[in-house]
Amino acid sequence: MPTTTRTHLVTVVTSHGATRYPAIQTGAAEAIQQAMALFPSARTVGAKPMRTSSAG
Repeated sequence: MPTTTRTHLVTVVTSHGATRYPAIQTGAAEAIQQAMALFPSARTVGAKPMRTSSAG
């Protein structure tokens, strides 16, 4: 069965402020793991699925 990827909006809060960026992952847990690796000093990390629309 093929793996489905989704776009997640990742929010990372550090001592310098908050950063938000889209990440394409198979799930929110993978997006959070990637963010924790990129921002080791993060205070909080969260990810929510983004709604995407296709032109029709």
